[in-house]
Amino acid sequence: MSRSALSSRDYVFYLAGSTISLHGLWIYRVALGWFAWELSASELWVGIVAFTQFAPAVLLGPIFGVFADRFDRRVTSILINSLSVINMLVLGLLTSLGHIDIGLLALLSLMQGTLDGAHAPVRMSIVPNLVQSHQLHSAIALTSVSFNLSRFVGPALAGLVIALAGVGAAFMINGVSYIAMVAAMTVIESNPSPGATKVRKHPWTELKDGARYALSHAGIRSLLILAALGSVFGRGALEMLPVFADKVFGGGAGALAILTSAVGGGAVVAGIALSRGTHWLTMNVVRAGVVVAGLLIVLLGAIDRFEAAIAVVALLGVTLSICGVGSQILLQTRVDDQVRGRVSSFWGMIVFGGTSLGSLSVGAAASIWGLQNAILATGALCALATIVSARAAS
Repeated sequence: MSRSALSSRDYVFYLAGSTISLHGLWIYRVALGWFAWELSASELWVGIVAFTQFAPAVLLGPIFGVFADRFDRRVTSILINSLSVINMLVLGLLTSLGHIDIGLLALLSLMQGTLDGAHAPVRMSIVPNLVQSHQLHSAIALTSVSFNLSRFVGPALAGLVIALAGVGAAFMINGVSYIAMVAAMTVIESNPSPGATKVRKHPWTELKDGARYALSHAGIRSLLILAALGSVFGRGALEMLPVFADKVFGGGAGALAILTSAVGGGAVVAGIALSRGTHWLTMNVVRAGVVVAGLLIVLLGAIDRFEAAIAVVALLGVTLSICGVGSQILLQTRVDDQVRGRVSSFWGMIVFGGTSLGSLSVGAAASIWGLQNAILATGALCALATIVSARAAS
């Protein structure tokens, strides 16, 4: 009996469609930021457009989670991705024809951010329905590897597409990439667990039930806390890499590319390790990973040699991925299927919102006390808060 998710026909189709779509997503994100700057020459508008990509997932995530539990996840995925195809092709066509301004760009970006936010809990909760229970760890880890690989390949492709064909073509490529997910969802068979229920309540009641379930389940509550700590302090600190690259190491965009690649390389290594077996993965391992990540962040704030920083951020990529992917694996194996969408949406809201909050907090602290002092304090808080939460949970 194979423990690899790659032995599941349905998961292989899903992974192929998801990988193609993720590459399109990264092409879109790079092109969107560049086009926002090109249209407005305003840092504020660039920030507003960036905000529209993630705000719906943070603000409306739990509501999207209710929908993921109320409706057939496969059909919902097909509908959302089909709407994304239309939205992106409209954006690409308007851009290519020159009939767009920064306000319309922000509006269409908000629409796409809403669609992507609605699909996030569907995407996370449908994977367990595509594999056997003993293959779930492998499936989640392989999905993480796919995401991190696309995070590197996608931006490189974006630069090539923009240079050769323009921003409009990049938007259209993203639109076409969503078709891969529609095709994958059309041919797979989703198999909810035997515990899934068809009895439905008022959406607000279901939302409260999901929150009550997550907070009352000691294991899931602890995993959500660890995900929050890793996102706020860990991922939030890594959002300062552009400042490190230029201000501390004086390397500019080239140094940033190397540091970012090192983080992603570490994340890919962690994902491959998790995909090969997770018998060693426990709550204490995830908790220890967050503590180690905090200590590595302290080290990052204390060093001023570029070569040492590459090694530190690569290790951060490993530890933070073990924390993030590991917490998701443990969560998905413990949650009941009838609330999987809602709990997955809470996890996503915490991860995305925590990173945004962390980067904002670290940036504000750095402007007052200096970058390295802020990073030192962030790492120390990460380790200390994790230790305190562990004692409170015991």
